[in-house]
Amino acid sequence: MSSGDDAFGLAGKVVLVTGASRGIGRAIAEEVADAGAEAVVVAARGADTLEVVGKEILARGCPVECVPVDVTQEESVDALVARAVDRFGRVDTLVNNVGGASFKLPLHEIQTDGWRKTLDLNLTSTFLMSRAVVRSWRAAPEWPDAAGRAIVVVGSSAGFHGRPALSPYVASKHALVGLTRTLARELAPSGARANLVAPHLVETELTRNQQRPEFKQESLTRIPLGRWGEAEEVARAVRFLASDAASYITGACLMVDGGHES
Repeated sequence: MSSGDDAFGLAGKVVLVTGASRGIGRAIAEEVADAGAEAVVVAARGADTLEVVGKEILARGCPVECVPVDVTQEESVDALVARAVDRFGRVDTLVNNVGGASFKLPLHEIQTDGWRKTLDLNLTSTFLMSRAVVRSWRAAPEWPDAAGRAIVVVGSSAGFHGRPALSPYVASKHALVGLTRTLARELAPSGARANLVAPHLVETELTRNQQRPEFKQESLTRIPLGRWGEAEEVARAVRFLASDAASYITGACLMVDGGHES
């Protein structure tokens, strides 16, 4: 195990990040590359945007593989993990970052299809990705020794607080807490860990374009630190949980929310 400052690095680790083409996912991919990862696999829907991220990671001196994926589809997920293992020999760290809310409606107006799509994007994707990576660990000759390997789930503070007009999003993010804690229990005998980070409102290109100025101003009244978070701040929390500095932390939910008050 690493000691001192090295414990916060990711030297020797192959890291797979989903939803890595922009925002928090891109910040995570760049952060783990800067942390000395042996290689980074970046995955998202759009091949063109992934290539931009891939070039940035290569410029940091880190090998990278860019893989378009639909994380809601079993075949696509399994192919992604197989490609990562074929290229780099293994996946040491999985960051389940994909997620979002495509609509805001009160419960009585939500169509069943919209409900299911939101749960597939936020919850089923994490199940499929985690299952594929854990299966790759179990197939490795060193199993059941998986010490140093980790799964980090990017959830949301919404998973701990109800939000009007976002019931499928909130339900899926709340479910991620239970999924992560259960996965942590299942993996513990092998030494592998599973943890969750829960951001609140984060400054990204998407949120800057979508949020009204009055909403942002009102939201600040419930954030003791008085500002929205930065994608890089979430990325640093993910890096910590993926590193050996967090070797005795599993099943935890790390709030990255500025002290948000519901």
